[in-house]
Amino acid sequence: VGQKAYVVNCNKVPGSPNFPMMFGAVEVFSRPAMDAYAAGSWKCGQQLPWGSWGEDYYMTHCMDFLGVGRIADFGVLGDNVCTGANCMDQGVASFHPFKSVDAWQQCWGQATAPR
Repeated sequence: VGQKAYVVNCNKVPGSPNFPMMFGAVEVFSRPAMDAYAAGSWKCGQQLPWGSWGEDYYMTHCMDFLGVGRIADFGVLGDNVCTGANCMDQGVASFHPFKSVDAWQQCWGQATAPR
């Protein structure tokens, strides 16, 4: 409580300097982390080579640059772009990416099926 922190939710390539990172399907920040971003985002814009980065990659690097702490939670997101999405996993808060209606409905059906 009261700490500057954000959640990294993907560790696709352990040991890589770019992982773990926050994948954009679920982004979690404490209020003090957002206060730090509001006060210092201009530094990220001026001092990081962000031009070709995606938004989640940018936020991961900006939060680190601003000294915001990390909380690792690799179970909150089931992401096929990260390490996979098992729609039947009841411990996962979100599944990604399911971009067609059929794929989304299939995942929804698996996630909400009676056990």
